[in-house]
Amino acid sequence: MAAIRFGVIGAGNVGTGTARGDSFVRVLSQFDRAKVVSVCDIRRENAERAAAPTGAQPFTEIEAFLESGLDAVVICTPVKHHAEQAIAALQRDLHVLSEVPAVHSLEAAAALASAAAGSSAHYMLAENYRYFDEVELLKRMADAGRFGSIYFAEGEYLHDCKDLWLDEAGRPTWRGEPGVTLGYGVYCTHSLGPILYILDDRVVQVSALANDIGRVAPERPGWFNFVMLMRTARGSAVRVRVDTVSPRPHAATYYSLQGDRGSFESWRGLGDAAKVWLADEHEPSHCFASAQWHPLADYAPTYIPDRLAVGAEARAGGHGTSEYWMIRDFLTAIERDEPPPIDVHRGLDYTVPGICAVESVLNGGAAVPAPDFREGPI
Repeated sequence: MAAIRFGVIGAGNVGTGTARGDSFVRVLSQFDRAKVVSVCDIRRENAERAAAPTGAQPFTEIEAFLESGLDAVVICTPVKHHAEQAIAALQRDLHVLSEVPAVHSLEAAAALASAAAGSSAHYMLAENYRYFDEVELLKRMADAGRFGSIYFAEGEYLHDCKDLWLDEAGRPTWRGEPGVTLGYGVYCTHSLGPILYILDDRVVQVSALANDIGRVAPERPGWFNFVMLMRTARGSAVRVRVDTVSPRPHAATYYSLQGDRGSFESWRGLGDAAKVWLADEHEPSHCFASAQWHPLADYAPTYIPDRLAVGAEARAGGHGTSEYWMIRDFLTAIERDEPPPIDVHRGLDYTVPGICAVESVLNGGAAVPAPDFREGPI
């Protein structure tokens, strides 16, 4: 089978943590099944830089890029462009792997769902945190019943990203635009996506509170430190906290699970480690003889031996091995002509609660229903 011809939209800027196009070029280059043939960026120098390792053709105009003989595109542009560029590719029957979040509004969500339904190509959300080894380990343990019925889960993305508000020349990036959260929703996919994957569930209701961003950045309007409380279709309660502004050590991959037969908590730093307690294996949980935590890592050889055996080439993306496994799944979906694991509807399941959270904040924390675009336009 001939290699799948990829184009990357949005090379990004080196030096500001935003050169995501380069990361995808590196990971795709690990697969003989894929070849990057085109790169598009509004800055010619960025497109040329990202295209150089594979000899790809650089573009600055997206229309010419989309007509350059592609099978699939990877979208790494600012959030406000994700939906429109994905739709443009799907309308040309080009497969789409889109950075997170999938969309910036409910209207864009409806349009993206409609475009995916009308295309012969496949859409996948590039939620790389869903592909971390720890998340896959928890998923397999949950599916094996080790936690019993899971009725509560938490996710936190605490990452001081103020340095990304300006580029290397001191110009505002898209992240630095005033009121960006108002327009795009809460950046919750890294926290919520892995939880919904483990639970095999979706959010139906969102309540949220946040702090006025003036507390830490007086020159900016809007909010930060979002706390989202959600109810899922299967009756679980989920709490997600997202804060990309507060000055503090990073804690971008914190999760916890509580079931009727076990529990889990991620590491918190300062020598802490991910840990579990399992009713079918560990000491009983009693008021005066408390249960004890046990290392999650002890279960990796049993449940994810395939992950442990992968070679160094799988780390080319810069987020552990997550992007290797993610792109492998996307390539397989294209080759087999089957829906990818995070198809358009799961991608919207991960994204839309963050849009609903902003509406909830504007209404004093009132509960907001999270629409399901499987049912058609809202």
